[in-house]
Amino acid sequence: MREIRIGSLHFFSLVLMFELGTALVVNVGMEAGRDAWIAILLGCLVGMLIYTGYNYLFKLYPDLPLSGYARAILGKPLGAVVVILYAVIFLNGAGRDMRDGSALLVMAALNRTPIMIVAAMMILSCGYVLHKGLEVLARTSFIIMIGVLMIGGIITLLMLFSGEMEWSRMQPMLGDGIKPVALSVIRSNYMFPFGEVFCFTMLMPYVGDKKRAVWVVPSAILASGLIISYTSLVNITVLGSDMVERSPFPLLSTVSKAALSDFIQRLDVLVVMLLIIGVFFKVAVFYGAAVIAISDLFKLPYRTLIIPSAIIILFSGMLDSRSFVEHLEEGGEMLTFVYPVFTIVIPAVLIIVAAFRNHRSSSRAD
Repeated sequence: MREIRIGSLHFFSLVLMFELGTALVVNVGMEAGRDAWIAILLGCLVGMLIYTGYNYLFKLYPDLPLSGYARAILGKPLGAVVVILYAVIFLNGAGRDMRDGSALLVMAALNRTPIMIVAAMMILSCGYVLHKGLEVLARTSFIIMIGVLMIGGIITLLMLFSGEMEWSRMQPMLGDGIKPVALSVIRSNYMFPFGEVFCFTMLMPYVGDKKRAVWVVPSAILASGLIISYTSLVNITVLGSDMVERSPFPLLSTVSKAALSDFIQRLDVLVVMLLIIGVFFKVAVFYGAAVIAISDLFKLPYRTLIIPSAIIILFSGMLDSRSFVEHLEEGGEMLTFVYPVFTIVIPAVLIIVAAFRNHRSSSRAD
């Protein structure tokens, strides 16, 4: 794994595609109603703030992933336990995103296809790319990012020319006060999708330019926050906040209204493409982070872990709940109670212990 070198621009595109993920097509932040776009921006800022802690640890241990510096800071026994917990949460994240994407794809386009088949094809494609290497995944993300931005531009132009956007649906801004926005941020918006970038602590050591790597992830978080917030704003101006809140795929409903006479119609396929692309990168990054963590901890060859990890992800994702509704409820609880432990609590402990050790070392040197 040491010979891997990812370019800064490719790493930026990988983080951006991960962040956009399924957030582009689902109703993010709708607890805040018509002010969902504001809640998304605030969640983005919180995500950037959280990542400053990861950057602090990265500067102390630029050549080690989280699985490495956790053991260096906490000691091998306790650090190994922490690494195992992170590997489990990475595998869980990949499985849950795979289940999310498979279910949404079946509901949106493949309603006669068994969800297990869709999920299996998804995890196999992720495993194939990861077997080729992280550089291949990062370079692929750059090419796909260009295509996604082009699709976004096409959708924007069509919505403007179709005359479906009514800005009056955004009024009154903060009509219900700041409380719904704050609750939306606290309950989920800062974590989904922005807090999930903690998995990139496993990939940052493989960025070629260490100085730029510090700024790449926050920049990608900001860019994704602006894009997701803009998408939410477009959905609300076209559908209204009530319809967006009820719709499982608000962007799909929005794009279905974009039609120019009889010449351009039925652009739903663009949203389905965005869904497939987004799920692929979310699953692949969590999947890759888990494989790196296990490989680093047990000193096992990276590629030999691809297939066993894929099997774990596939069956854990498909068997974690009896229905999609139950799956979503469990996901909400994970975002509220479990993920903060791995994104805030454990990194905070690592930062405190590392800072204390550095302070004590400098005091002795003086």
